[in-house]
Amino acid sequence: MPQRLSPVCWIAVAILAAFMCVTHLGVMLSLMVARGGLALAAPLGLVLALLLGDVLARRAGLTGRARVAPAVLALLALAGALGISAWFFDLSWDGQWYHQWAVYSMAQDWNPLAEPMREFPKHVHLWVRHYAKGTWYVATAIFQTTGMVELGKCPAVFVVPAMALAVFAAGLDWGFRRLPAGIVAALVACNPVVFCELTTYLVDSIMYGFLVVVAAAVFSTWRQPRAEVLVTAALATIVCVNAKFTGLVFLGFVFAAGWIWCAWHRRAWLWRYTGGVAAVLVLAIVGFGYNPYVTNAMHRGQPFYPVLGSRAFPSLTTQGKEGIELYETPKNLLGHNRLYRLAYATFGRPGNAPYRHEPNAALMWPFTARPADLFYYNYHEVRIAGFGPFFSGALLLAFGLGLWLLLPRSAPSVRGPALLTALAVAGSLVISEHLWWPRYGPQLWLLALVPVPFILHAASSRWMRGLAWTLVALLLVNTAIVGAVHLTWEARHSAALRRQLIELRAQHRPIEISIPYFEVGVEERLKTWGISYQKRGRKELRDAEDLISVVEGYPGAVKYRVLP
Repeated sequence: MPQRLSPVCWIAVAILAAFMCVTHLGVMLSLMVARGGLALAAPLGLVLALLLGDVLARRAGLTGRARVAPAVLALLALAGALGISAWFFDLSWDGQWYHQWAVYSMAQDWNPLAEPMREFPKHVHLWVRHYAKGTWYVATAIFQTTGMVELGKCPAVFVVPAMALAVFAAGLDWGFRRLPAGIVAALVACNPVVFCELTTYLVDSIMYGFLVVVAAAVFSTWRQPRAEVLVTAALATIVCVNAKFTGLVFLGFVFAAGWIWCAWHRRAWLWRYTGGVAAVLVLAIVGFGYNPYVTNAMHRGQPFYPVLGSRAFPSLTTQGKEGIELYETPKNLLGHNRLYRLAYATFGRPGNAPYRHEPNAALMWPFTARPADLFYYNYHEVRIAGFGPFFSGALLLAFGLGLWLLLPRSAPSVRGPALLTALAVAGSLVISEHLWWPRYGPQLWLLALVPVPFILHAASSRWMRGLAWTLVALLLVNTAIVGAVHLTWEARHSAALRRQLIELRAQHRPIEISIPYFEVGVEERLKTWGISYQKRGRKELRDAEDLISVVEGYPGAVKYRVLP
């Protein structure tokens, strides 16, 4: 059974990744022919992904129920994701600010291939024009098929089972028993950043999830390269590169670790490995990523604009307009180096400074979080202690276990892979001064997990295995706390917003509304619910009520008043 279980899992992940890639490609082809067949891109993407899964299943020698199992797993994951996405509104700040703006624009009349430099309102034009668009293509296709924009955020949900299945399969390939492999897979997938973005258009969790899939595939390939693993790695690479700029950068560390391992243990693979990685990256960047990577290079002289810039078009940092520095960083972290910021954000008391009248972050001894601190996990992008109230203590325990793995008494077979994995994760976290923020460096979560699979896999002492299981329990409780707090907030506020919309529609009276930042998303929502509205400035509205939009303490809340 384990021999069949691994390919079943890998092929299920391949189907989910292929759905995103083929749908992405379908939207691009539709845009090339005057938007013909755009509403069919998502259904055709799913059909072709399922056909690919069947080809891989037959190649892997799966028969009978095992042959259809990957398709069943993938369809269950997709159906669950669509159901969750349909019920929850996206109440994240960035999701409402520019992600939904981009999706609505592409669904209506914007062709980012033919018109990459289209004019947008000043407060969103940089992000809509120049950021990675893979998830927007998929969301646009789903929106065009179903007429429900909220369904377009389903990749943020099905990425959870995708990465869990990939890590589980890699564990089986390395000889793990199913229970330890499943627990490690659950831990990797239960990143608090993922839970906080589960119901939104934010893309950090999607980038992280498919980065994990690629890393798991690299680990699995170290043992035995198989078609379903290699195909999954290629598809996940395309998704990761086109989810977020940093996806491409972080993949560089994964592939570099794989290259070093090949140089140590499989030198005969080096040329094939290097050529395969290069080919997939070219396809991901130049083909699927034509906009933004090629269009940014053509029009701004830099593929990563506006994060990086050229002489003619300087980066936001060079211009002194970097928004994370100006508006998003706790004031007492400004002027400090990236390691200082990362340490402060990791070992700080849960908080979301500089918002909610709290300009500064504060340090905290591990395991001393207070019940009142848990409020901050209502936010979608917690800045300080964003990985949970117990993560700092868990990281210290993981560090101690990691040191033990490096001692001569530990198994030599795990020492090298453990060190290489830890260095790849740590290295990826210091390339930018903004990676202190958990949403921008979600892979820090993995650093606390590195010792666990290697200790459980090796013939470790009962004492070390006990500590590893303690770390597992600590991280699971930590994630459960964050998930419970955040998803409770999401459920309550999505339900409350739905009640507001139902009541406003039932009154059959127009409303006056002030929308500081989320014009497109809020206006389209009101149109969908059949609510007439007149836009007003904030100062024009008196005795206005809040239309649920953002977490308490954030700017830009939407206000409305029912006209008599």
